Amino acid sequence: MTLRAIWAAAALCVAGMAQAETTVRPVIGASFTAGGEKLARVSFTDGSHQDVRSGGLVHLFGGFEVQMDSLPLTVQANIGYHVDNSAAKNGEVRFQRWPIEVLGFFQGGDGWRFGGGVRKANGVKLTSSGASYIGNYDMSAKAGWVLQAEHVWPKGLSAFVRVVSEKYEVQGAEVQGRHVGVGTSYRF
Repeated sequence: MTLRAIWAAAALCVAGMAQAETTVRPVIGASFTAGGEKLARVSFTDGSHQDVRSGGLVHLFGGFEVQMDSLPLTVQANIGYHVDNSAAKNGEVRFQRWPIEVLGFFQGGDGWRFGGGVRKANGVKLTSSGASYIGNYDMSAKAGWVLQAEHVWPKGLSAFVRVVSEKYEVQGAEVQGRHVGVGTSYRF
């Protein structure tokens, strides 16, 4: 699935919702994620080590959501920055990507909503430098899916848990990026 197809799907969802009374709100958020394959192990001089994984570690995002006032349905579209990093004075390893997500949610009552959608990462890179140098790699990403449960309080703050399945390809090899996340978001 291409980026163009993802945006087309979002546009169709929003266009369909235009027939009903709707509320459009900007949304920002952050989550901690864990999972995926080990891409690199960074060793430190004190004997400790840290892994950089294809499903970690911090995901920051911003976008908008459209809520249908007459139906228990919300569509959210966002772009984010997702990174796992290990750095020391003499080197660094970083796995970064820029995911775009289009999610649909059904209201479950008492502030809960449940849903999912599609996620496509762009600009996927594994970079390294200094004593941690293992090479630099550009990866291609396949569209994946997201399942999410979220509690939204009346003032717009929320807490969520999610499961994401996505895959990357580098030099003919496939890398699994499946991960779980726990985060928060805010609607203006």
